[in-house]
Amino acid sequence: MNKLMKTVPAALMLMVSLFTSAGGASAAAAVLTPSIQAAFELTAAAAESTARVRLKSQYSELSAQTAQYESREEQIRILHESNAQALLVVRNQIKEIDQAAVAKLTSAVSSVKQHYQPLFDQYSALNTRITLLKGLKDKTLNSVLRTQAEAMKIAVQIARQEIRDKEALLKAAKEERSRKITAARKTLAGIDSPQTTIKSQKNVAAALNQRITADFSDFKSAVRKQNPVLAGQSLTSLLSGYKQIAASKQKIIELEQKVAAVIAATARQIAP
Repeated sequence: MNKLMKTVPAALMLMVSLFTSAGGASAAAAVLTPSIQAAFELTAAAAESTARVRLKSQYSELSAQTAQYESREEQIRILHESNAQALLVVRNQIKEIDQAAVAKLTSAVSSVKQHYQPLFDQYSALNTRITLLKGLKDKTLNSVLRTQAEAMKIAVQIARQEIRDKEALLKAAKEERSRKITAARKTLAGIDSPQTTIKSQKNVAAALNQRITADFSDFKSAVRKQNPVLAGQSLTSLLSGYKQIAASKQKIIELEQKVAAVIAATARQIAP
């Protein structure tokens, strides 16, 4: 147990690291700095009134979308790390299912065998002596030895039966432990499907991030040139990309929640 306690922190940090790298937060592709804000204000001011209102509305929506992006990224990060820790714990718990009970029965079998070994040795030696003395005509000695052997035989049979009983208990305990572990791992395997889908959604989000980065570059170029038309087109594309990535991130959140639910169900299943 002490050894396990020493190894768990290191394993936990590794697991958290893996999970975090798999679903950790990344910076929003569009960062609306004060200088970009100022350039946009000048660009909007150069547009006619209807276009100006639309541009400002789009810019305000973009600001909200980038904030939502960061919020979802943080939510995903927290879920990933929480699942990493819970998964490590539940996997260790699965390994420890009935481990103490099996160890206790194993020790009991070993102990009872050691306890009766002198009896078995004496019984074996006595039978060997009877065999060696068969050639002699000492009926009295043979009779005494056989009487001793018969008396000891009963004790040996009782001892062997006790050993068999304890071995049967150990075998049953091992089989039950194996059954519980198999069942728990089957339940825990329910995380495989959502984790696979998470990877797929992450690929979708990564592709959308690249698109947003390109659109944002076009937007910055447009506001530097104070071109309302190009700025509006870039904002339209940016908003479309952010809405799609928001949907993808929301799916990842829901999938991480499914993973958490499976881990929790496994923990309840193996709870003593």
